[in-house]
Amino acid sequence: MENIFDSAKTIQEKRTILKGLSKPLQILVKEAAIPTVNDGLKAIYAQSGHTELKTLKQWNKEGRSIKKGSHALCLWGAPKKVETTQVEEAQGEDNDPMNFYPICFVFSNLQVYEKQ
Repeated sequence: MENIFDSAKTIQEKRTILKGLSKPLQILVKEAAIPTVNDGLKAIYAQSGHTELKTLKQWNKEGRSIKKGSHALCLWGAPKKVETTQVEEAQGEDNDPMNFYPICFVFSNLQVYEKQ
């Protein structure tokens, strides 16, 4: 069970890894090869056996717990609502527009067990 986010200690490191994975997927989205970047990320995770992805809350609702020591996989969340002036400032500072997307932490079917 491989998780590329295991080595990342901070949110910034996780964001950097996620951006790196997302860059080639953005091209595929523009070419209409895949519907969304998150769909591409899910396909990448599925290659390692992570086929069913849910948040901690969703797994708990199903009566499952996360295995101790498991690290979350990352997907992009819905974009934050940002004022136009903030976007202009960010573009002026050479910031990546992806910084306005929050990270959604999910766990896979390989990282959970039934509660007893």
